[in-house]
Amino acid sequence: MARGWFRAVVQRVLKSWAARSLQIGALATVVDIAVLLVCVRILKLPTPVGAATGVAIGSTITFFLNRAFAFHAQGTPVAGQAVRFILSTLVAMSIHAALVGILADRFDVEVVVAKLIADVLVFSVGQLLVLRFLVFRKPPGEPAA
Repeated sequence: MARGWFRAVVQRVLKSWAARSLQIGALATVVDIAVLLVCVRILKLPTPVGAATGVAIGSTITFFLNRAFAFHAQGTPVAGQAVRFILSTLVAMSIHAALVGILADRFDVEVVVAKLIADVLVFSVGQLLVLRFLVFRKPPGEPAA
């Protein structure tokens, strides 16, 4: 009986907005890292510029996929969501780019490792909560996706 209960809980968690958003974030991170590496290793751009460019492209993917699949927010006006997303992402990008630059350039951490550390610190729980409760917030009385 406990096993069936546990399985039901796991299935519910995997279908939650948080799990969907984290999966989207993982995809966006792969794109983000690819862009970072192209910027830093091929185009020879400064590390913070490469990090910011990767985050900008990854964030665009994050916004549209989260809007459609994680939070099912297509029925609400996109303009307000986009403005809240852009503002919160600009703050997060600034922190992220500086952190990647500090870790990679001052502490000699491999750029991908520095980027992943910054991702966890900046874009994991904090960004997830910002998406849910600020960017894609539900009107009062409407159940969460």
